[in-house]
Amino acid sequence: MLKRKLLYLLLIGCFGCSKTIDKGVSLQLANERKEHISDIKYNLHFSIPKHKSEKIKGVVQLNFKVNKADDVVIDFKEDSLNIKDVIVENKLVEYRFENGHIIIPSMYIKKGNNDVTVNFVAGESSLNRKSEFLYTLLVPDRASTAFPCFDQPDLKAVYNLTLDIPKEWKAVTNGALIQQTEEDSTKTLVFGSTEPISTYLFAFVVGKFDSISRKENGRKIVLYHRENDSLKVKRNLDAIFSSHFYSLNWLKEYTGIDYPFGKLDIILIPDFQYSGMEHPGAIYYRDSQLFLDEKPSVNQKLRASNLIAHEVSHQWFGDLVTMRWFSDVWLKEVFAGFMADKIVNPQFTDINHNLRFFLSHYPRAYSVDRTDGANPIRQNLDNLLFAGSLYGDIIYHKAPVMMMQLEMLMGEEPFRNGLRQYLNTYRMGNADWEDLIAILDPLTEENLESWSNAWVNLPGMPNIHSSVKVESDGTISDYLLVQSKEIKSPTMGMNFSIKQLGDNADRSISCSMVNDSLTVKTLKNNVFNRYILPNSDGRGYGAFYPDSTSINFLMNSNTILNDDISRASWFVTMNELFLNGVIDAEKYYDIIIANLSREKEPQIRQYLLELLEQVWWKIFNDSQRNARSVELERGMFNLLNSTWIKDDERKPIYNSYIRIASTLEAQKVMYAIWCNEKKINGIKIDESDYMVLAYELAARGFGNTDSILTAQELRIKNTDRKAKFKFIRRAVAVDVVTRDTFFNNLSDAKNRRPEAWVTEALRYLNHPLRSDVSIKYLKPSLDLLPEIQKTGDIFFPKSWLDATLWGYSSVESYKIVETWLMENQNLPKTLKDKVLQSADLLKRKIKIIRDEK
Repeated sequence: MLKRKLLYLLLIGCFGCSKTIDKGVSLQLANERKEHISDIKYNLHFSIPKHKSEKIKGVVQLNFKVNKADDVVIDFKEDSLNIKDVIVENKLVEYRFENGHIIIPSMYIKKGNNDVTVNFVAGESSLNRKSEFLYTLLVPDRASTAFPCFDQPDLKAVYNLTLDIPKEWKAVTNGALIQQTEEDSTKTLVFGSTEPISTYLFAFVVGKFDSISRKENGRKIVLYHRENDSLKVKRNLDAIFSSHFYSLNWLKEYTGIDYPFGKLDIILIPDFQYSGMEHPGAIYYRDSQLFLDEKPSVNQKLRASNLIAHEVSHQWFGDLVTMRWFSDVWLKEVFAGFMADKIVNPQFTDINHNLRFFLSHYPRAYSVDRTDGANPIRQNLDNLLFAGSLYGDIIYHKAPVMMMQLEMLMGEEPFRNGLRQYLNTYRMGNADWEDLIAILDPLTEENLESWSNAWVNLPGMPNIHSSVKVESDGTISDYLLVQSKEIKSPTMGMNFSIKQLGDNADRSISCSMVNDSLTVKTLKNNVFNRYILPNSDGRGYGAFYPDSTSINFLMNSNTILNDDISRASWFVTMNELFLNGVIDAEKYYDIIIANLSREKEPQIRQYLLELLEQVWWKIFNDSQRNARSVELERGMFNLLNSTWIKDDERKPIYNSYIRIASTLEAQKVMYAIWCNEKKINGIKIDESDYMVLAYELAARGFGNTDSILTAQELRIKNTDRKAKFKFIRRAVAVDVVTRDTFFNNLSDAKNRRPEAWVTEALRYLNHPLRSDVSIKYLKPSLDLLPEIQKTGDIFFPKSWLDATLWGYSSVESYKIVETWLMENQNLPKTLKDKVLQSADLLKRKIKIIRDEK
């Protein structure tokens, strides 16, 4: 066969000498295919054996139309040996395989309709194959690792799937089941045609799952799961189903378009890589996101409902209308989040939703935008190989702020009308940000093109400094907001408020900042009373520095701002002041502790706990922690048991206590909880909590670590959780050789799944309490990054870096990162940026150390 292929290539010298096709899908290749290929249909057949050791065989019949007879490039990012044969119009043909592409010469292609069949062995890097189940996850460019296809988002296609699976297994995919036949130990399932969808949205799940269905207004939804805690399943079902039905109805009303994809099923997967994935007709969720523990907080319930609304919104924003190219992947994400808030917020009347929006988005967006690795919302992308690196906190958290500002700028009704026009214009097709702006621009007097350029195409957050001039009689003669020129950042048009403390009540003043400076004339001749807080409503984007007098007043540990959103805005500003060296670490810590002890709003309390853990592990040195640990642990435990804390608000405090505890006294408390000798009022400790306690005790070297870990493993009843525990326990083992072996095994891609397990294990492996020993893993972890990017899912490179770097705060560790970046100058910019983002707190810690010297 090899000789035959070589002879063939010599005979068709022209084809054999054609230009090289790059790895991945280049923008050039994508544009060429989009111009010439259309009307695509995949008939797929997979035979999935019961045992993981057996290969998965597949057949794809690919029908498409071309407007000229030319070479056809089909993507298949697997070994050439996985291709068994290629058939065109029922004839076995020769082909060229190059850099993950099957290239069929033009002599076999005719203008008009073509039929290509490929018999293959499926690649398994994106099949997430376990002993009892399997699920595909093909975003952003992983469909071509599983089967031959045109793997780009703007070549939408109709899919017909047939599956051969073990008889006792179940299966779900985008299309509805239309036929089933059974044999002795297997069954064949035939699914109906899908609507046109992109390759990354094609999906199927097979395995041992339980299923439950509900029907409402003629629509049935089937839920598939593997949870063996029947009470946990039962108490969450009503909320899960009702949230899906409500979201579907709301989106139909808002968009004027009914659910576009026929049937809708939902699959809850243990330790799924993401919170959810929006495959049309077959939405995936991480099971723990929807199967909540007993007595969940209102915020936990809201997060679950918001996640459901987010994934259902994607059926319109992302699935019905899909980006042309992954440089606009942010567009589908921002709309899903934006719609989810609109859907869910009115259902939770007890929650301050403006506060939730602020604390959910701004701190995480700032965590990237303040760094040397800041990236814009919309990033350039030359090849889909690097599409996964575009995902991150800017897409998910800065983009929603931009969209909120855009709706404020236009007004709700014109904005909604524009979105309806956008969905109808590009229905079942593709569009980008420029297409949307072209529709929205005529609906407002504002120049949206220049406005969006600053928000969407430029990186960074503005640093806006306040200055006030006060006359001898105490009145204000001038109040000025000026964007710093020292930090490179865009001038972003935005609306926000400032708050002035008055004699009897606070006064709020609306501002619209369109240039790099703004004089607030409304404040002129007002009496200056103690403080003026810029961005008091939390709508403005950037680090808003109050004037020096206001900072001194607000920094007083006795100062309390009564308005929740103003208080939260100040705490976020305070964090920026601290990270930029305006406030020293110990003063910052004292303010956090003072406010944590009295904070009544659970959302703000959660944010303060995050700030506390940040300064505790990332900024404080050993001596600073040792001097405060007993007082902190006792204070946290007292707070946890305070009568004014509601039962459903205690779990975040408990979780922080477990993560911060370091003294023997606190470890004994943890051990007593693990042994069921101590109860925490209002908190039910479940199987996952006991696992975490065992990990945390082991990381601290408490008692007989091996005995604790072994006992915990025996206590676990759920099969999937037991497998997870066996995986992670090696990373917390007291024996260094065991930890070394675990880390070294991660160099093999097959040992880096499930990625959620790997990330959690790495956090324990690189725990600050073990950083002196684990620092030897730092450089090898960085060395693996390019490989992680190639083989991992979209969030894995950043989560790998975060889990690796979080435990280090020494000069030595920072030098390792600096040296590695110097030695890897050819690293793709998106990966370099992620290193700079993850290492930012380490960099700031080193600056503190050097400044102290």
